[in-house]
Amino acid sequence: MSATVRTLSVSRSTSAFAIAFVGPVAVFVVALLLTVQARGVPDNDYWGILPSMVGSLDGVPTLRDLYVTANEHIIAGAKLFYLLNFHLTQGDNIGLSVTVVAFSLLIALVFSGALSLFARSWFEAFVVGIAVSVFVFSPLAAHNFFVGMSGVAWIGANLFTVLAVLAFWQSTEKDMPIGYVAAIALAVFATQFYSTGLTAVCVIGIQGFCTAKTRRLGILIFAAGLALVIFVAMNQKVPDYHAARSFDPIGISLFCLTFIGGGIVTTEAAAIPLGAIGIAAAALIVGFCLLRPGESRYRSAFWIAIMAYAVMSGVLAAIGRSNMGGDAAALASRYATLPALFWVGLFGAVSCLVWQVDFKRRLSIAIFAAVAALIVVNGMPRLNDALVRAEGKDLATLALSLGVKDPDLMRYVTLAGVDYYNVEDNLKKFNHVPFNGRDFGCPSLGAGLAIPTQPNSLTGYIDAVSKIEDPQWGRVSGWVADTSNKWPPLLGSDILTTYRCIAFVDGTGTVVGLGLGGAHRPDVAKFLGRGRDDYGWSGYVDLRRVPASPASRSIYAVLLTPSGWTRLQAPGVGFQF
Repeated sequence: MSATVRTLSVSRSTSAFAIAFVGPVAVFVVALLLTVQARGVPDNDYWGILPSMVGSLDGVPTLRDLYVTANEHIIAGAKLFYLLNFHLTQGDNIGLSVTVVAFSLLIALVFSGALSLFARSWFEAFVVGIAVSVFVFSPLAAHNFFVGMSGVAWIGANLFTVLAVLAFWQSTEKDMPIGYVAAIALAVFATQFYSTGLTAVCVIGIQGFCTAKTRRLGILIFAAGLALVIFVAMNQKVPDYHAARSFDPIGISLFCLTFIGGGIVTTEAAAIPLGAIGIAAAALIVGFCLLRPGESRYRSAFWIAIMAYAVMSGVLAAIGRSNMGGDAAALASRYATLPALFWVGLFGAVSCLVWQVDFKRRLSIAIFAAVAALIVVNGMPRLNDALVRAEGKDLATLALSLGVKDPDLMRYVTLAGVDYYNVEDNLKKFNHVPFNGRDFGCPSLGAGLAIPTQPNSLTGYIDAVSKIEDPQWGRVSGWVADTSNKWPPLLGSDILTTYRCIAFVDGTGTVVGLGLGGAHRPDVAKFLGRGRDDYGWSGYVDLRRVPASPASRSIYAVLLTPSGWTRLQAPGVGFQF
């Protein structure tokens, strides 16, 4: 880059660069507050992956532990973060979700900084920073943020691919040969997170090909990357429960169009034409960028590489998954961060062409911001669904720490919850988080509590004690409210949506069970005439600690108040067995 152009870029963008970072940080904080609600029990394939890592939980991981796969995907890089999370949080999902949010923040900062080079005002930089952060933290991809083990793999691959592309750009622009080595190393690391990352080396090869200065290097890197993809594909073993790979060109094309459109919309009918428009626009704009001389060629190559990564990942997904659910499978929430990168890359490539023309630049920013708003609207149902599932995670963690087997609850909070019980005995040897317990402020089972008998302002009932699959335990449910305060008595933090413990005692004050607040009870809200409905609670009672005769099975619900453990005024004799 010439000194004149470099000086103009810096003088124009220094303040915009700082303002552009406001959006990523603001959206990061919102995402963090939402995803911390997914604390507690890890999800899905985590329980299939963890047994292969058990030998590394108390020591240095071996290559065998890192490269043993539960399915066809290499996730050695993700496993390093799973192990780190185990040592920092004892395996809590909150550590995985926070890691995913941190990865996304880094991606958003890279994109915001790159796009700020085109901004001509603080306002433009601010709008672009917010919009690009919505794409990166897309609510359509709620699965990856709330199911932390999935997000670490998928978004980890995204992050190191983006960093590799950034390193290659800066090396080309600033004539730093060592940067090419760093870019290749980052790309190789991206391949170790998930199968989507396998295209990372090819991506920086495409980036190198886009400029005459690095074209030969790009061809060599692309050839090496393609060889890597072929080698891994030939040595992958597709699980028996997965459909065979598909190489049908029509099927792959439709899947890819749905995949790209799925970064914005959630229906196949809308995604296919939108994906076609996006791919066509990308092809046209890439042609303009490659034919356009000037100093912006290196920037254009950066955004072309980002689009190439998303498209190539879509092709790999189509080959592996188009026979599993058809084109609609391309709309899965776990995929949504990849097409989001495509649309960000498309906007970046457009910006390379129009940034010097005020009307075109402002129009492109307005369209980009409008699409970001559409993503928020379309993504809210997925976000709400993830939040609903997360509401049961604290109770599931409490259940596991008590030794309660409640498959119905585990299936509610995670799609593969019962898989946990298959590895339970092995995990006990390593004090995995479900067995360490969480400090919910609960007393110990069998403890005696001093409970005053004076009247109080609490009202509520034990509605029922019902059977669950575990014969040792019964599920207890009910509600509690404070007639002198509109806030639920068991509410811990309204911002973090945490709830305190409720204990169940027999007639002597001995603790026979524990539970947590936070259950939604619209019937109670209507009865109380209040707007919020989280007055319910749910928990478990150890049936070995209560009398065998149903006629004498009386338990009471007690909760900790400023004056000590306080009992609800009415006893619960609601056993359904």
